[in-house]
Amino acid sequence: MVRPSGVAHASARWVVGLLAALVLATWCAPSAAAHTKLQSSAPAAGSTSDGPVEEVALTFTLPVTSLGDGIVIDGPEGTVAADVVTAEGDLVLVATPAEPLAAGDYTVRWTAAAEDGHPLEGTFGFTVAGTGPAPSEPAPSEPGEPEETAGGSPHTGHDMRDGGTDHDMGHDMGHDAAEMDSPGADAAAVVARIGSAAALWGGLVAAGALVFAGLVLRGPDREDVPVVLRMVRWTGPLILVGLAVQVAAGSVHMAHGDLAAAVSPASVAASLTGTTRWALGLQAVGATAIAVGAWRTLPGSWFAVLGSVLVGAGHVLGGHSNTAEPRWVVVTADVAHLAAAAAWVGGVVAMALLLRRRRRDGRALDAALLGARFSVVAAVSVAVVAAAGVVLAVEILDRPAQIWESTWGLLLLAKVAVVAAVGAIGTYNHFRVVPKLAARRSRVRSARKASNLLRRSAGRETSLMVVIVLITAWLVAASVEG
Repeated sequence: MVRPSGVAHASARWVVGLLAALVLATWCAPSAAAHTKLQSSAPAAGSTSDGPVEEVALTFTLPVTSLGDGIVIDGPEGTVAADVVTAEGDLVLVATPAEPLAAGDYTVRWTAAAEDGHPLEGTFGFTVAGTGPAPSEPAPSEPGEPEETAGGSPHTGHDMRDGGTDHDMGHDMGHDAAEMDSPGADAAAVVARIGSAAALWGGLVAAGALVFAGLVLRGPDREDVPVVLRMVRWTGPLILVGLAVQVAAGSVHMAHGDLAAAVSPASVAASLTGTTRWALGLQAVGATAIAVGAWRTLPGSWFAVLGSVLVGAGHVLGGHSNTAEPRWVVVTADVAHLAAAAAWVGGVVAMALLLRRRRRDGRALDAALLGARFSVVAAVSVAVVAAAGVVLAVEILDRPAQIWESTWGLLLLAKVAVVAAVGAIGTYNHFRVVPKLAARRSRVRSARKASNLLRRSAGRETSLMVVIVLITAWLVAASVEG
């Protein structure tokens, strides 16, 4: 029989080794080399053209796909009719007005999708000299940086784990540019992210619970495997519902609050750009496999295991692994981050479920070896999450200042704070609660209290992990550029 004290020493060695790997990875990781963003525009932001402008061209650092109207030009007479196409290997978006732009002030609003399917958007202005209105003086952008005004965001970037659905709807949707930030669109964006969080939560719990059933439920604890697998089975429908909400609400958001877009097949199809259709498709197929493949025994649930792998692959495909370089480093870190997070999240949820069920059924909690075994899994998972998370942050961020200057960085700090709180609870359980459980024969009453404490702390960890997943859903759609 494995002694809890031996388990504690083994997990401590694992943590030390993985933290050393974390330091090495952080020291050796190169800075990010590739993010999709607006590199330049012609006319440039804040510039004044001496004569009529025949086209507006936007050049990006990586290939993009036009979303919705792609480029909307507003001038003295209102929105200008223009034909929008991609050029130069999809690195350039070109808007050609029906008539050259005459004298006046113009505002350009653009929307595009990066190779990973995630949306980019921004706004800038320029002036055509002549007898029109006096030119405005928007702040010029810095060379090589995305061009924008205070009313626009150059990049709605993304981190670990969401399939992303903030996409636009087709090229035939006429709209006023002022509607791009309507309350309806903002509400739809919130709903889309909640759907993303639900799908991510289901995927993490499914994969982690399967790991918990295989590594933690041993010996007499195997009788609870069907309980865990029943929970796994229900995560399949949760993922499917989350994906459906993502797609529908994301379509409404990018259609600027138009509710009809949520049920329009053409609009939904137009929203699935880049790798998004594959990312969501893999998650949907995987969720179906989880729903139908989780049976009473772990060997009989191999189809659910395959489904969990497909769901994870969908999350990775929809992440920064598609654009950041070096690609192999980012993909490896992304997979490790997701797998470790799943083992941690799913294990905590499964632990909370089993201890609550045992208490409800009047059974002895018998949490000594259960807590000790999961303590090893949790310790290794936390170390891997930390190491992979640092590598991903180094690759995603162009400069350290983006941590406190960008929305993405601030959300990352919030996520780290909550993860630290969960880690503190786990550390307390590892070094204080589990040893008390090991003394159950000589101090039965103390061990009973420790078992109840472990059950309550698992519930608290579960609640905090819900917060972490919600923050992650917002992190996925936040701007890395500040």
